[in-house]
Amino acid sequence: MARPEKSDPSNNDSESKTASRTSDDGDRDGYRPTRRQVARDGTKPAAEKTAARGSESKEPPATGLRGFIEQHWEGWLSQVLLMAIVGVGVLGYKLEWLREGTIGLVLVGGLLAIAIYGTAGPTYDLIEKKTARTLFAVLAIVWAASVGYPALRKAVPRKVLGEAVLTPGSLSTKIAVAENSTGPFDVTASGTLRPDAGQEKRVDYLFKIVGDGGQESELSGEFSVSMHQARVRRGSNVWSEQHNQVEHRLPSALRGRELTVSTEQVDELLQSGLHISLHPQSMDPQWFLVGGILVVLAMLFVEAKVGDSKTKTHLIMASASTLVFSWWFQKNATASRLVSPALDAILLAAITGGIGGTLVGAVVRRISGRDRIKPRNPEDEPAEKGESKAGAEA
Repeated sequence: MARPEKSDPSNNDSESKTASRTSDDGDRDGYRPTRRQVARDGTKPAAEKTAARGSESKEPPATGLRGFIEQHWEGWLSQVLLMAIVGVGVLGYKLEWLREGTIGLVLVGGLLAIAIYGTAGPTYDLIEKKTARTLFAVLAIVWAASVGYPALRKAVPRKVLGEAVLTPGSLSTKIAVAENSTGPFDVTASGTLRPDAGQEKRVDYLFKIVGDGGQESELSGEFSVSMHQARVRRGSNVWSEQHNQVEHRLPSALRGRELTVSTEQVDELLQSGLHISLHPQSMDPQWFLVGGILVVLAMLFVEAKVGDSKTKTHLIMASASTLVFSWWFQKNATASRLVSPALDAILLAAITGGIGGTLVGAVVRRISGRDRIKPRNPEDEPAEKGESKAGAEA
């Protein structure tokens, strides 16, 4: 019969020292480690932890500006820096120091990058199996492509292969396609309404494009001007906003090196006629919309497999929000109007994807039992392994 092992005072002392050292490290400078740091350190093998601890003890702590950044970056410095960048961007846009395209590209790309990296990165650290990590990395790439391409396609300036202007005196003209391109093409119709057009005015247009082989396509749309009023401290502020650009996707069969554009009439309210621009055809955004929906469905599965009662991945909320944002932005944005559609898309994504995705995520976590799993304490793992080994030897 095996004798019960006596507790070694030296072991108890070492364990208490380790616990106190961990507590001191966690409370250093008044900041505790983030969940991502705890999860990442908890998944490292004991050998890696010992090596890392040894290397940290050999290297002296950073001083000066580098030490200040390392100490306070996780706590408050990163948030303050982000707010300062946003403030400078808003000020530059209001004072017209920065162009619409620059602000739109930074705003759209930055929001999508923060949403994807801020949720996919911590989730990747929580996954232990190598195969599962690889699959999740592939899913994150598909996610970035599904929501990134449709939005950035509108924010990035497009190459112009040819232009034409239809006026009341010139209802038909030819567009010589540059760079020996034969299609397929995208077409942008634009026109500026005259200042005396009045408030809340709409102008319809209709024109036809004919290719080299006789293929033709009839395109139609409308331009509008709307008035906005906002109350300020001293009265009210009134401004007008024109929606004067519409993008059309031509059939892939319509090709040629010289296209004929014609219309029956051009509205006199258009200040300088109807402008037609020809671009290389981009990939169909509808396919990326389907890919984004599949990503959201895949995140339902990941949300049910990763995390515990304290650590939540928020993948459903993030993927749904970015999908709504990308879909609404690419539908309403134009080359000359990017910031306003981006802000509208942010509001819509926060209401539908943010609130709806959070509720769906809570239901998934409850059904799968993730909200009942206790958080794993990395400090207890060596003790548990030691106890199991002692029990096996007894």
